Amino acid sequence: MNRFQCFNHSIRLVVLFFCLLFLSCEEAFDVDMPDNIANGIVFQGAISNDKPPYFFQLTKPAVISAEARHYEGIEDALIVIEDVTAGIKDTLTLIKPQSIDYSRICFSYYNYHKKKNDEVILSDDVFPKSHGVYVTTKIYGIEEHTYTLDIYYKGEHHTSTETMIPKTPITDLKIQKFDLDNGKPIPRAPIISFVNQPGVDNYYLFYIEQYSYPVTSLEKLLGTREQWAYSILSDKFLGDEVVDLLVSEGESVKRLYPQSGYPVSADTIFVTLQSLSKACYDIYDKAIEQMRTDGGAYSPTPTSVKSNISGDVWGMFRVSAYSKRYGLVDRKK
Repeated sequence: MNRFQCFNHSIRLVVLFFCLLFLSCEEAFDVDMPDNIANGIVFQGAISNDKPPYFFQLTKPAVISAEARHYEGIEDALIVIEDVTAGIKDTLTLIKPQSIDYSRICFSYYNYHKKKNDEVILSDDVFPKSHGVYVTTKIYGIEEHTYTLDIYYKGEHHTSTETMIPKTPITDLKIQKFDLDNGKPIPRAPIISFVNQPGVDNYYLFYIEQYSYPVTSLEKLLGTREQWAYSILSDKFLGDEVVDLLVSEGESVKRLYPQSGYPVSADTIFVTLQSLSKACYDIYDKAIEQMRTDGGAYSPTPTSVKSNISGDVWGMFRVSAYSKRYGLVDRKK
């Protein structure tokens, strides 16, 4: 699984579990997929309080092929995002990858924040999964603003509404060693401090990066690095002031914890604390539960994860404000 890939890849795996279960490597045969999968769509991407533009991807939910493991991009949909608070309606623009040499591809688009044409250059290994990408043309992510999503595809109208919950600043970040008392080398892991917003239920998405150079939101969308780097957390059992919280205390597909080989291999680590609505938190929580199933007697029954977008859509429409902090890994200690 890709480091910067959004959670929607996990959603696809849950959907595909049932389809691929019946495939044989020795003999090809037709598979009748349910209409809601055959005609469904997968939506991924998010609006944040970061500088625009914002990238989104629309794909089909399943590919039944031994040769092709990517998902077919949908490039004939109409996607409209409206900032209801500001009264600004944005019709997204489809952008297609162009090969620029034997090892790289380029996405060109108009950057309305910089007021000039811009581009993102990626390795060509993402080319098979780089179709169906759309970009915003005018909206900004602003805290406490409400946004609506409208997708028009094959005569169907899918919609969702989300409000950007204000960010929660990270007040401190440390890279701490953990004594496991098992004779193994002492691992390192990030711990953070922050103050919960009072009087409301808070839901968070933690995101971990280990690179000292900027990674574009398009790279994160298409997933150009390996490793799941997300965890979610509710403040249900937290106090108002949270001090030295191990980031992996949140729920994650990989069940990260210090002795699991926590991903702290670089000299600098960045932790992003993103706000989540209750609806988006529940989608992540359900998807993580499904991805952890091993078929055992006590595992959850495999099921589709309901989206916050109407109709036969997987994924979610997420609007998140975030705070970010970095820490240096001192390997001499």
